[in-house]
Amino acid sequence: MLISFLFSQSSDPPAYILSLIVKRFSLPNRITGLFTRKEHHTLLGGQGEVEKKIVFSLAKSRFPSYAQLHYLPKYLNPRERLALRCLVGLIMIALVFVGIRFYERNVEILPDYGGELVEALIGQPQYINPVLAQTNDTDTDLTRLIYSGLLRFNEQQEIVPDLAEQFEISEDQKSYTLKLRSGLRWSDGEPLTSDDVLFTVETIQDTAVLSPLSPSLRGVTIERLDDLTVRFTLNEPFAPFLTTLTFGILPTHIWGDVLPSNLRLAEYNTRPVGSGPYMFDSLQKNRAGDIRTYTIVPNPYYFGGKPFIPKITFRIFPDFETAMEAAKSRKVDNVSFVPRNLKSELINERDVNFKALLLPQYTAVFFYQKNELLKDKSIREALARAVNKKEILSQALGGDGTIADGPIPQGFVGFHKDIKKYDFDTAAARKVLDDSGWAFLEGETVRKKGSRELRFTLTTVDQPEYVKTAELLKQYWEQIQVGVEVVIIEPSQFEREILRPKKYEALLYGELIGFDPDPFPFWHSSQSLGEGLNLASYFNKQADKLLEEARKINNADERSAKYVEFQNLLIDDLPAIFLYTPSYTYAIDEKVKGVVATRITVPADRFNGITNWYIKTRREWK
Repeated sequence: MLISFLFSQSSDPPAYILSLIVKRFSLPNRITGLFTRKEHHTLLGGQGEVEKKIVFSLAKSRFPSYAQLHYLPKYLNPRERLALRCLVGLIMIALVFVGIRFYERNVEILPDYGGELVEALIGQPQYINPVLAQTNDTDTDLTRLIYSGLLRFNEQQEIVPDLAEQFEISEDQKSYTLKLRSGLRWSDGEPLTSDDVLFTVETIQDTAVLSPLSPSLRGVTIERLDDLTVRFTLNEPFAPFLTTLTFGILPTHIWGDVLPSNLRLAEYNTRPVGSGPYMFDSLQKNRAGDIRTYTIVPNPYYFGGKPFIPKITFRIFPDFETAMEAAKSRKVDNVSFVPRNLKSELINERDVNFKALLLPQYTAVFFYQKNELLKDKSIREALARAVNKKEILSQALGGDGTIADGPIPQGFVGFHKDIKKYDFDTAAARKVLDDSGWAFLEGETVRKKGSRELRFTLTTVDQPEYVKTAELLKQYWEQIQVGVEVVIIEPSQFEREILRPKKYEALLYGELIGFDPDPFPFWHSSQSLGEGLNLASYFNKQADKLLEEARKINNADERSAKYVEFQNLLIDDLPAIFLYTPSYTYAIDEKVKGVVATRITVPADRFNGITNWYIKTRREWK
């Protein structure tokens, strides 16, 4: 009241009065704390600059101290306090965001050396040997990591140099000269030279060895020009020849003393010496002699740089079911292949990525052209028009693949997007049969022409994908009154009892055409003899000529034009119904980074770029 009275007596109170007040009441720097809000307003708000100067003259700093700010909430109403808290929160969030952005812009995450990868493989390894490994996926997987070839496929399935530093093709396209990198060594430290290349090719061509690669080098001669140079000579031009030279090279100092007849018995088939990014470390067997685990480590002499993953252990399982159980219990990180019917078991069970790798493969129904009934093109056309490919892709493959209308998959030389198609139309299929004299009479179960019934067998191998597809095909064809008996054959018997002797009427099967889609081995009439892969025994002179010419042409556009013309003939003749191109499902633990492959030719191609895979990371300032 005293203060109010003094102020009320003058609009401009003397400074000494205020100084007496300050001394009398021992006011601190926070002088306004002794006044009511009304008096505070009178002192600082209503009395002008004199009062402000007095207050500021008592302060040590123009800015409030922490001790002073501590009293601030006492003089704010609830709404003001909420606004202050929100402001402080926004400032803190902004600072965190700026810090994160600064870190992200200035720190780089890089692969680092370390970690261990455990992968499940199905089936016993027998021949970890590039000369013998082609018929066993486990063998080819391990061989790919332990051996190097003259050339290799990269992650984009492009042919690039491997052991060979460069290559030249002669003008007549019959001679291929390759020069090796200098300083190459085997995993035991011994030098790798052209002598090893010469020895490997001669071993493949030796009839006593029975190498699966021998047909690809039939009629090819090789000569050693010097320690680092070799030359291959062909009888006639063959455009896909470079893709042949991706097989692994054997060390002559290891295998040179092994008799060809004993090649399959040698201990080096499971304890190999190679030149690839990894080398053999150890294996464990059970009491029955089966290999349970197989471990590889980086090859210190590998010319391509040190892999980031210092140890890969493969656990060997007898079937997919036990492999999936191991994956669910985290005993393995990756699974080499996940069948579609088992894929759901891993979903939501653990952190795993499913990588769908495109295969150069098609699945089709092959009509054996020597069968009297299936020689009738009108029957084949009706069967083709009755097939719902979209439903097959969905139900048999779970959508993991693409529809196929011809023998060359999308993305390969010769793919023809406007190829002739037989669209799904059950009514049109029935009409084709009606017009051809195949009548469906009341009381009958299948169509007849005279005394002949429209009935045949569909044979396939006992695999879930094929079995489901066969069931659907049977349903489609029975809807147009065609009798179908489905015959399922065990995989162990299929090749010997069905495929080689061609003991079938219609065959549901898949053909893996390889990186270079040369249709010659699958559709040329010469390949219908013996154990050839012309499964329909298709014969067309003009088609044969086109296939013969195309494989001699290196120009991709010219070669593609030949393949388009061939496909038009093939689809018009209709020796097969092309159904779908499947994808290969590889299960990868999310800890494994750097896997970029999207297409493969064989399952082992998933390891293309293995030296770039990593588990550990490090951070560096940019």
